Amino acid sequence: MKTLLTSTLGVWALLVSPGCAIAQDLVMPAVPITVEASVRDPEGSPVEGATVHLSLPRYRLGDKYQEAEAKTNKEGVATVSGTAQQDYLLSVEKAGYYRTQGPHRGINDEKSFQQYATGVQKIEMELRPVRNPVVGFSRDVDRRPLPKTDGPMGFDLEIGDWVAPFGKGRTPDFIFELGGRFTSSRDYDQKFTLRFSRPQDGITVFKHPKDIGSALKWPYEAPLSGYESSRTWLLKWSLKEGGRGTTIDLGGETNYLFRVRSEVDEKGNVVRAMYGVVSGDFIPVGGNNEIGRNVSFTYVLNPDWTRNLEFDPAKTASSPR
Repeated sequence: MKTLLTSTLGVWALLVSPGCAIAQDLVMPAVPITVEASVRDPEGSPVEGATVHLSLPRYRLGDKYQEAEAKTNKEGVATVSGTAQQDYLLSVEKAGYYRTQGPHRGINDEKSFQQYATGVQKIEMELRPVRNPVVGFSRDVDRRPLPKTDGPMGFDLEIGDWVAPFGKGRTPDFIFELGGRFTSSRDYDQKFTLRFSRPQDGITVFKHPKDIGSALKWPYEAPLSGYESSRTWLLKWSLKEGGRGTTIDLGGETNYLFRVRSEVDEKGNVVRAMYGVVSGDFIPVGGNNEIGRNVSFTYVLNPDWTRNLEFDPAKTASSPR
């Protein structure tokens, strides 16, 4: 078995190497796999009747995904089997719950070939129930040019634009400020700062993988405390130093929860505010404008002045209601 696998992998590596004329017609080495998925809710109770999907990619041109599926039993367990080529994906769904994307597992060396061919892969997955979805206001701010080179620049989250005189916004929910040297897109040393106009407003980091886990990635409600009044990204790239170094999480695990427009009582306690999420990191990138910077970020704002972060994806709007 070991000799056969070693030989197969060696031929595989040769055929898929750059410049190989027959790589596009190659059928990747296949291996039978069996996955046992244990599905539970956030309280740890088994979810019966959930559908577990096993997706098995095919890598020849024109080939389609192969799929298998099974329902969970009273213990919340389902077993699915198939034949994989290089990798597989697992997901689970049930009416009344948010779909969960499982891990993307690779089968690309002798060890993983032997592992998947000889054993059952046991994976635990969580389904989060739908409780009280709210209609949010979503906006994908894609490479928006910064309007000036120094001083604060306010961004209105409800309007989705820079605050006047740079745009149609009225309330500076996010205040950006850029400082430092920018010579070109490959030679700069800058600080990019986000702060807020009210002392009770702020932002907090929320770690979650970009492509796996529940479709509802956030807590059901925003926290009452723990918000930072500012956050700074260090942006540096010098050809003399051989590259760049930043604090931006391009891997997609850094997300944020925020609170803006906080209103307080006579003791300074927040009585109401607007809450929301930023999906992924803030990405200040080089641009063609005279400032040399654009900013990209994606957010959803709850306009109902509650802490509810359970945004209904089917009803969340891209413009103010």
